Amino acid sequence: MQKKCKCKIKLYRLEIKRNIVSLIFMPFFSKIIAIIGEIVYNECMEMGTKNSKGVCRIICAGERSELNFDPKPEDFTIAADGGYDYAVEAGIVPDIVLGDFDSVKREINSDAIRLNPVKDVTDTFAAVENGLGKGYKFFEMYCCTGGRTSHTLANIATLRYIASRGGSGVMKGKDCEIYLCDRRAEINGNVYFSLIPSGNMAEVEIENAAYSGVFTLTDKDSLGVSNEPIKNKTAAVTVHSGEVVVIIEKKN
Repeated sequence: MQKKCKCKIKLYRLEIKRNIVSLIFMPFFSKIIAIIGEIVYNECMEMGTKNSKGVCRIICAGERSELNFDPKPEDFTIAADGGYDYAVEAGIVPDIVLGDFDSVKREINSDAIRLNPVKDVTDTFAAVENGLGKGYKFFEMYCCTGGRTSHTLANIATLRYIASRGGSGVMKGKDCEIYLCDRRAEINGNVYFSLIPSGNMAEVEIENAAYSGVFTLTDKDSLGVSNEPIKNKTAAVTVHSGEVVVIIEKKN
């Protein structure tokens, strides 16, 4: 009986020591964990804010277009597959190179992101996913028209995907730009502009253009093709309902 009491006393003492150690050190460790957590959170927030203000540029493998951009520290450049050839020729060093590399001619570095050729998305779409994952909301796609028509149409669909993720994008092809508009757009210069409904129908108001007025555009007509701003004026497009694909083409 006496031995059992001594054992119990020892156990109580051990438990008291453990509680004392917990009381002394747990607040310290909790504070350290909280500080580390705050640092990580602030770093993530800073990176997210930085990337949301920057531009993610994707160089594609379509018809060559001008690569006349000057990346800022907060920007990010991705070369998608054969777009790496265009980047090298223009003296641009992309932040990453990705693709299944079925169209690139140059040797690819070992740190490139290699995609399985058997995949459900284009290399351009995969590049957009990469940029969105890094927090970017603004996208510019270069060399993304011409070549295979299927890829040009897929890139327009990719613009819709960017919009569905809360971002916006523009395709910069040879002598043309393509973007989506569901509110207002302004167009100037010696250019043609065309408005194609993104869905079944869109109602638009056009001002300061060769063909001005309120129009209902449908997916069964070509009413919105080949308009142009009035000389020395800025054409304005207001979308009252629906969404349009805006195509701007330089005049020869």
